[in-house]
Amino acid sequence: MNISLLLYLLVVVAPIGTVLHEAGHIIGAKSLNADRMRLTIGSGTIVSTFFIRKIQVTIRAIFFLGGLASSERENMYKPYERIWIALCGPLTNGVIAFILYFLYKAYPSNYLLLLILFNLWIAIINLVPFRFKEKQSDGYTIVEVLTNK
Repeated sequence: MNISLLLYLLVVVAPIGTVLHEAGHIIGAKSLNADRMRLTIGSGTIVSTFFIRKIQVTIRAIFFLGGLASSERENMYKPYERIWIALCGPLTNGVIAFILYFLYKAYPSNYLLLLILFNLWIAIINLVPFRFKEKQSDGYTIVEVLTNK
């Protein structure tokens, strides 16, 4: 991988893929009438916080390193609703990768291919159940709901 592709991955692809993934969770929560939603991009020191309608958006200094979406509702989510919200992130990345694939067929580019592959990677890896410290994958959330933990 050359340096321009690596920089593109860190500065463009990773943040876009993360925003799309977390926005998918927000869309899922919004479809279930969430009262409050938070979207955080990156880690480290908070650079900016603002609101888009009922969504609090926080951008952190290391913007290319992960993200988090959370939502709350007066009436607690039912188990199938929690599963829906968890699935919406990976589904969003999968749909975006699918759409971008057709663009890639018309306009082949290593930059576009990297965007497709990263979105596929996010979709697949987030369906694998795992937990690391305080963070857990969408797959873990789904398994947790299905096993009533």
